[in-house]
Amino acid sequence: MTHPAALAGAKTRASRFGYRLFVLLTLLQLPVILYLYSQWQNTQQQQRQLSQQLEQQQRSQQQQLGRIGQRLGQLQAELSQLSVVGQRLVKDYDLVDELPLQRLDANLLQRPFNGFADLHLALTQMSEQAREYGMTLTALESLLLNLHINEITQIQGHPVPGHSRMSSTFGQRRDPFTGRTRWHRGLDFSGKRGQPVAATAAGVVSVVEQHPEFGGLVEINHGRGWITRYAHLDTQLVQVGERVDKGQHVALMGRTGRATGVHLHYEVLKGNKQLDPARFLPN
Repeated sequence: MTHPAALAGAKTRASRFGYRLFVLLTLLQLPVILYLYSQWQNTQQQQRQLSQQLEQQQRSQQQQLGRIGQRLGQLQAELSQLSVVGQRLVKDYDLVDELPLQRLDANLLQRPFNGFADLHLALTQMSEQAREYGMTLTALESLLLNLHINEITQIQGHPVPGHSRMSSTFGQRRDPFTGRTRWHRGLDFSGKRGQPVAATAAGVVSVVEQHPEFGGLVEINHGRGWITRYAHLDTQLVQVGERVDKGQHVALMGRTGRATGVHLHYEVLKGNKQLDPARFLPN
């Protein structure tokens, strides 16, 4: 029969052994636990870094898309403006096949792209082509406009529609009032009171007045120093600042100012120098 004290001692030793074994196992597992914990922390840190990188990439892509959208908007506006200029040239100058001196390469935006940089390059090339084409169209329009202005403002017409008898030429002549020789600065055309007087070129009316010598007077500025003068008028039909076309009636013939009869006094000036108007009459 086992003694109770011996039995209690055995239980105590067993308990101590179990505790020591537990401590030993715990100590043996601790490095594994610490390793696993460190790996978990590394994983969490990598996930946070990856999440930050993804957020940065998303922000960068959004910025890239914003810039691309802005470039596309600018390019669309440029192409729209080019279309307006092209349509105006076709309409005003009857240009169709002659217009596209330099065509835009539409294939630039229809190929596959290797990233945003490649797309940006294509947009830059397209924008540059649009700019150069726009400069070409603008230069062409300016050239055609200047040619058109030169054509319509060229003094080449008769101031009396249907014409009338030329009663006095340009140069030296006897003054009908004094009988002395005097320089006549224009041409005189006799006619009837109220007979129409026409502009001999397009321009802007610069003078409408009653002059002591010329009587009823109209002057038209044709640009580049060219002026035509119409004098002794009965009635002026235009106002200062009004744009007139070639052949438009600007006055009615009369006998106002220093005149011996109903007639039109017509002058052509270049830089305030009187020229012989006969040079500008139609053949």
